[in-house]
Amino acid sequence: MKKFRFLTLVLIVAMLVPVSTGLTNAQEKVKLVYWSMWNETEPQAKVIQSWIADFEAANPTIDIEATWNGRQNQTLVRTALSAGQQIDLVDQDADPLAGGLVQEGMAYPLNEFLEEKALDEDVPIREVFTPGTLDLFAVDGQIYLWPYIYNTSQFWYNKNAFAEAGAEPPKTWEDFLGVCQKLLDAGYAPIAAESDIQFYQIDYLTYQIVRYKGVGFLRQTIEDKTGEMWRDPVYLQAAQNMRELWDRGCIPPETKGYLWPAGQQTLGVGVSAMELVGSWLPIELAPIVEGSFEWGAFNFPEMPGGVGKQGDLMVYLLSFMIVKNSEHPREAFEFLRFIMTKENMQKMADEALVGVTRLGVQWAEAIQDGATAAANATAVFGMADGSVAQYSEFVNNILYVNWSKLFLGELTPEQFVEKMATDAAEYWKGK
Repeated sequence: MKKFRFLTLVLIVAMLVPVSTGLTNAQEKVKLVYWSMWNETEPQAKVIQSWIADFEAANPTIDIEATWNGRQNQTLVRTALSAGQQIDLVDQDADPLAGGLVQEGMAYPLNEFLEEKALDEDVPIREVFTPGTLDLFAVDGQIYLWPYIYNTSQFWYNKNAFAEAGAEPPKTWEDFLGVCQKLLDAGYAPIAAESDIQFYQIDYLTYQIVRYKGVGFLRQTIEDKTGEMWRDPVYLQAAQNMRELWDRGCIPPETKGYLWPAGQQTLGVGVSAMELVGSWLPIELAPIVEGSFEWGAFNFPEMPGGVGKQGDLMVYLLSFMIVKNSEHPREAFEFLRFIMTKENMQKMADEALVGVTRLGVQWAEAIQDGATAAANATAVFGMADGSVAQYSEFVNNILYVNWSKLFLGELTPEQFVEKMATDAAEYWKGK
């Protein structure tokens, strides 16, 4: 009888032990440490805070501790990790993150998770991303970044100004110059720009080379250790085209004195008519545009004789990254899978007014032309034709600097080409 009672007691105790959820034993508590590029009061951060609260409610054995570092996040993360501090999850602009922590071997590969089902759709999670976004920064077939915000690089313009000038979004470079002249005749400064934002300025070079030579040519030029590819006639032509925009008055001379956000504000108040920039612009200018202001966007025009397509689109993605040494990659992935539901992505699109990487989500009205461009993209590529993610030192210290001098008239087109060729050869000689 005693033996029977003992066995009965054992069975009852066994029945009371909770079954594992696949994340962690119910008796344990996991803390995920997340460091963010957002400031705590920004709309994107507010949405992420709501995601965290909802995820913790659905997963009571997981706590997410968030630190809101702002744009210096990657630098702070690198320092903290080197000191042995726990960080499981970070986010940042994808290009510098790929060229920084990922390239430095600090990222956890996500491939083992990507065939698992989405939470709200019976498909592998990899299939809910807008094509081209998830694998844009892959390294040897390994996926390290989880993109969630999608910004398009286009000419963002004032539809009312274009209508007043009798101008239509241009398809070719010749059309584009014609639009500039119509805007000038109507009393507008056609193009807004900043004198101090080099990663805005470089888009004029990137897009021209992509339109002339196709995606990848600029990156191949950077990889040329002799520097001689910079003497390809396409670079002189691109530099001359850039100077022509200034000479024609398409970019007003006072732009050279504009420090961000002075240039873009001229677009917001109706002085200028368009700017080549990311799809965050309508949101940044929302406080100063009048109620009748109507946004549009068009892709960079085709270049004469070029092989690139006008649908080839440069994108600015923002991504999460699981830290390689995290003790909780499964739990971090479950949070990423959670945020990728249509409901959660729609919340980001609605409340932060940004584009997102989840298929089937409606973008804000002001950036609908960006959503159309993303949906119809014939190819997508990163900043400086993907070179920021692979050769950030070269881009930051040589390409940005020399193109900015050309952009602002401190170098002639011929001097720009020669400087790039010699600087590139000298750079690679030291590697």
